[in-house]
Amino acid sequence: MSPTESARSEREHRKRQAFIGREQEILSVSERLMADKGVRKVSIDTIAARTGIGKGTIYKHFDSKRGLLIAMAIRHYDMLFELLGRSTDPAQALSDWIEARLNGARQSMLIRELTETLADDSGALSKIQESQAQMRKRLAQVLSGSSTTRGESMERAMWLESLVQGALVEMESPLKLQSSDIDEWIESITRIASVLLSQPRQSEKEQRLTYL
Repeated sequence: MSPTESARSEREHRKRQAFIGREQEILSVSERLMADKGVRKVSIDTIAARTGIGKGTIYKHFDSKRGLLIAMAIRHYDMLFELLGRSTDPAQALSDWIEARLNGARQSMLIRELTETLADDSGALSKIQESQAQMRKRLAQVLSGSSTTRGESMERAMWLESLVQGALVEMESPLKLQSSDIDEWIESITRIASVLLSQPRQSEKEQRLTYL
C-alpha cells in the first residue's frame, strides 16, 4: 500500500469511528430523554438540542424517529447478548445478566414502551424480535452449557426471562411490597437460575420423548 493509499485508509477509518461514536451518543441521549419524559414526548428536535448534533446529521444515522426506536431496542438486546458471552463461567454469566436486567429496570421499561409504540409496524417488530431471539438463544446456550438450544434449554431460557420480566413489572408497580428491594430480587432470581443451570441435561432421545 502506497503512502497516499495508507493515509486515505486511515482517514476513512477515523471517519467510520467518528460516525459510530456519534451514533452511540445519539442512542444514549435518546434513551435518557425518553426514560425521563416518555417515548412520544421526545422529538428529533429535542434530541438534537440535547446532543448538540444537527437534526440533519441525526437523519444520516436514522431515517426517522421510528428508525431510531428500532435501533434503541436492537442495541438493548445486543448488549444483553454480549454480556452473556463475557464470562466462560455459566453461573457468573447468568449472575451478570440478571443483575444487569434488574439494575436496568428503567431501560427495560423503556424498551417495553417503545415496542408498544411500534405495535402497528410488523416490520419494525420483526427486526426487534430477531435481536431478542438471538439474545434468548445465547441465554439457552449458557443454561445448557453447550451450543445446543433445543427443547429443554430454550424452555429454561424462556422461563428465566419471564421470571425477570415479572420482577421488573413488580419493581415498577405502585403496589409493590415496601420491604422488597433490588438486591433481594437479584439474589432470589440468581438462586433460581443456579437451580436451572444445575439440572442434568437430557439426552436427545429423552428430549424427544418429553415433547411427544
